[in-house]
Amino acid sequence: MVRRTTVRGVRCVEIEMSDPERAARFYVDVWNLTEVDRAGPAIYLRGTCAYHHILAIHPSNGPAHIRRIVFDAADRGTVDTLHADVAGTRVVSEEPHALDRVDGGYGFGFQDPGGRNMAIVCDAKNHPDDKKVPDRPYKIAHVNVNTALADETTRFLIDRLGFRLVDHAGSQYFFNADCPDHSSIVICESSGETLNHVAYEMPDLESVMRGAGRMRDNGYPIEWGVGRHGAGNNVFAYFAGPEEFPIEYTGEILQIDDTYPFNGPEFWKWPPGRLDQWGVTPPHTTRWKRIQTLYTFTSGAYQL
Repeated sequence: MVRRTTVRGVRCVEIEMSDPERAARFYVDVWNLTEVDRAGPAIYLRGTCAYHHILAIHPSNGPAHIRRIVFDAADRGTVDTLHADVAGTRVVSEEPHALDRVDGGYGFGFQDPGGRNMAIVCDAKNHPDDKKVPDRPYKIAHVNVNTALADETTRFLIDRLGFRLVDHAGSQYFFNADCPDHSSIVICESSGETLNHVAYEMPDLESVMRGAGRMRDNGYPIEWGVGRHGAGNNVFAYFAGPEEFPIEYTGEILQIDDTYPFNGPEFWKWPPGRLDQWGVTPPHTTRWKRIQTLYTFTSGAYQL
């Protein structure tokens, strides 16, 4: 793959919960992450990849929110170039700087055209171990966000952040970062600027199935799945986590390079009654359809 001036994928997501301790217990005991740090009231959890953490849980001052999506960059030159591209738009951003965060690093925060808080960082702390472990989340596979500004957001992701649009299926657009994973961010045409879901990568189908069983054992039913998507070819199972936060176990993600051809909605159109490649998974639950647009981003929290 030819390197582009863009990010390497999602490093972590930050969320705000009314009961952070309860949420952390779920993500450790049921979702199978590992707590690695605390800073004030914030709790940090890692997967089995090298990133210091892939999830940060903060207390909310009211309803739960998603605070920020943090992307990983290769080096300071990439951060500075992307900052210059972002700063040339109407979105708000801060200057790149050394970060006073639990994992340190260098980077900047900004908002996308829909007002979602994002950040790009490099040189943050990593763990020495980095491997896929059966039945444990490895990293954030992708974040899917809803937007009423699909055209503007698409242009921003491509022209300012260097993503490549690799597929358009139904109302969803899939964007590839500077990595072999099919997509790191997905946007879904909708009526507002909200979170659709956060997907955690599992090593394989077996791990997705075991994780789904563990969720059911602990009172978290499958809201959609288990199935296999078209775009991305990944297996999936969707759930409502604590405070109905929309989360996904996914695995066996399609690995692509620059020769991968773009495919549009007609290519990915399923026969009537079919929702995925296998055609055996039940439709989305009413609850899943509701929580796919439930979460907004924290207002005015773009600064790192």
